[in-house]
Amino acid sequence: MTSTDTQTTKRGMFALSGRSALYTVMAKTIRDLLGARRVIVAILGGQALAMFLSLVAWADAFEVGRMGLDMQTSYLVGYFITVSFFWMTGLFLAYMVVGTSGLELVDQERKRGTLLLIVSKPIGRLQFLAGKFLALVLTAALLEAAILLVSAMAVKALLGFGPHVLTALLKVLPWIFLFSLLVIVVFTAVSVALSTLVRSALVRNGVFTLVLVAVFAVGPVMRMAWPDIYEDYRVYYFDGGYNLGNVYVDILDQTATVRLGPQAQAWLGITTGAYRAGAEELLTALVGAEGAFDPDIGAMPPSMERSTYVSPAVSLVGIVAVAVAVMAVAAIAFRREDVQ
Repeated sequence: MTSTDTQTTKRGMFALSGRSALYTVMAKTIRDLLGARRVIVAILGGQALAMFLSLVAWADAFEVGRMGLDMQTSYLVGYFITVSFFWMTGLFLAYMVVGTSGLELVDQERKRGTLLLIVSKPIGRLQFLAGKFLALVLTAALLEAAILLVSAMAVKALLGFGPHVLTALLKVLPWIFLFSLLVIVVFTAVSVALSTLVRSALVRNGVFTLVLVAVFAVGPVMRMAWPDIYEDYRVYYFDGGYNLGNVYVDILDQTATVRLGPQAQAWLGITTGAYRAGAEELLTALVGAEGAFDPDIGAMPPSMERSTYVSPAVSLVGIVAVAVAVMAVAAIAFRREDVQ
């Protein structure tokens, strides 16, 4: 065997060893993350808000005789899309499904004393970190798919609609799920990075909570209280909620099966800025279907104007860039860490 053949063989064995180590870390982490209790809590918690609103708020909006079947379906799909952004692909997914697990993924190995043993084996530190990251992404995606499906069936059953409503909801689920993958990737990156960089559980949870507040709350407050500052200083470039909402609405626009009603557009405008929303839109959102639907003509007002602060493509690239940068910082710090 020539020296070239020997080097080629060694490179092949190293690549195989690296892939095997990655799969080993992923498999172990997935088993840990898919415990029965965690799965049940995630699925039940994920649909809690949609079920609550179905029983308390939405039922009154669909009184018999007020709307035609198509109009009822359109409004319900709009409600479901809005709640999905707030909860199923928003706060609940980011914190309960991703954050609570990701914040402990690396540090728990450190506290158990198993981290030194793991990185001392033929498992590179980058393979270890990548395996943890990919395992959480895969398990979160699996749980999110179950949450969305169960939520759609629960809403249909609680409101007593026929199969046509479930069909309409099922048509939008793939698009909502596609958006959820973006949320999963970025918040997995943040939580795993915090688990790598910060040893205090209290500090990790505090920082992650601040990130959630910054993403889902700061933007709406600034747009409502200080709209001129928000636009003049181009705060929208750094507004995570706006950029996520911008991508979300653009994904939904790609399918002809979705037409958001004025109330759903108003809520998304207020909370994300994806639609231009002022006092009139706030009133539309708060009044509900009664204020957005004209029973005399059986129709709803025209669509609201989309915001054009940033193109959806720029928002998408920016979000992905943040996830990559955060994981890169974590990887560099982890490679330099003196594991004991």
